[in-house]
Amino acid sequence: MSENVLKLSSMSMQFGGVVAIDSLNLLINKKEIVAIIGPNGAGKTTAFNCITGIYTPTNGVIEFCGEKINSVKPEYITKKGISRTFQNIRLFKELSVFENVLIAMHLRNKSNLFFELFMLNVIENKKMIDEAYELLDSQNLLQYKDDISSSLPYGLQRKLEIVRALATKPKLLLLDEPAAGMNPQETMELTEYIGKIRDKYDLSILLIEHHMDLVMDISDRVYVLDFGKLIAEGTTKEIQNNEKVIKAYLGESDNA
Repeated sequence: MSENVLKLSSMSMQFGGVVAIDSLNLLINKKEIVAIIGPNGAGKTTAFNCITGIYTPTNGVIEFCGEKINSVKPEYITKKGISRTFQNIRLFKELSVFENVLIAMHLRNKSNLFFELFMLNVIENKKMIDEAYELLDSQNLLQYKDDISSSLPYGLQRKLEIVRALATKPKLLLLDEPAAGMNPQETMELTEYIGKIRDKYDLSILLIEHHMDLVMDISDRVYVLDFGKLIAEGTTKEIQNNEKVIKAYLGESDNA
């Protein structure tokens, strides 16, 4: 039997009179890569923001590993095992590559304020420093450890943001348009990279993406939103041949 990692049950998000998400049901199992696609304004990022605690859904239930997390604040979502990247890269631009990863590791630091103030967490800090080096090395970024993050080429900044998310040791990784701004070669390399980290870290991955080649190459299943409503779900082959999906992206035919 598949192990559920994330389950959305009739989740809705309303802003005044605007329904951004309308009774969304979505399921991600362990080690699945699931994509949410749809035209601009379909509600994809709103769904991400509900899952990560930025918004509290108007209705419905969000469950992570069997626990209801509707009202969990964003600062605690990471500690529970959910990490994300953003459409617009959000690195600490004036800090080094190493510092970006180390800060992410501190988000899961178990030391309390007393330990922080009296420097009694030296062992834990040393462990995180070692883990940061090991993570950068395993992801082929160690050679850039002292570089200011904003000085990296665009593709490496995208990769660093994903590595920083991995530093929190997530069970579920949310990728918001990870291929945005990438050229075809970079997109192909990213597709391969996402598959590798899923296998290496036993991750479940939920992604929003407009690059259909990436989505169709890597996704186990796809959910399609249009104006906040789920209009289709299934395998990549099923989605590619779904008339509702084709109409949502291309519009109604003149002969329809």
